[in-house]
Amino acid sequence: MALTNNTLPSIVPEFTLPLDNLTQFCSAQTITATGYFNDENAVVTLGEGRFTGMLALDITALDVASGDETYKICLFGSNDNAFGNGNVDMLAFHDFAAASAGRQVATILAPSPTIPPTGRAGSIIAIPFTNVMQGFVYKYAKLYGVLGGTSPSITMTAWITPIEMKV
Repeated sequence: MALTNNTLPSIVPEFTLPLDNLTQFCSAQTITATGYFNDENAVVTLGEGRFTGMLALDITALDVASGDETYKICLFGSNDNAFGNGNVDMLAFHDFAAASAGRQVATILAPSPTIPPTGRAGSIIAIPFTNVMQGFVYKYAKLYGVLGGTSPSITMTAWITPIEMKV
């Protein structure tokens, strides 16, 4: 069975995702191989304390023409602004693939929906995250893409925006 949308609500709720140049990783950057999204800021500073926010991905092109392309988008956190080996953890993750076999959990995930959807300029994916992981508070963030398949190519604008936690 293909992915289906919930019948309610009829108007899809959206997040407010203000863009600040200091927290923007890339602006319409295209990558065709594994690497960082960094044409605006290679590293985004999250600050000294807890940061709760949304990783916003505005994807305007995602090549799935060969049917075997895979895209794994990783938000990394570190307290080393050079992101040295062993000083990094994953704060958020999302994957896209032409076929369910290319998804992270292929046995239950469907192929990714068409990106961008018909009639839209892009697909905006909002992924909540915090910089606190297993008792560590990470000060810096980087955005990384692991691309695979015959002809992977993704064009994306990506940024982090804080969200207010209500208790």
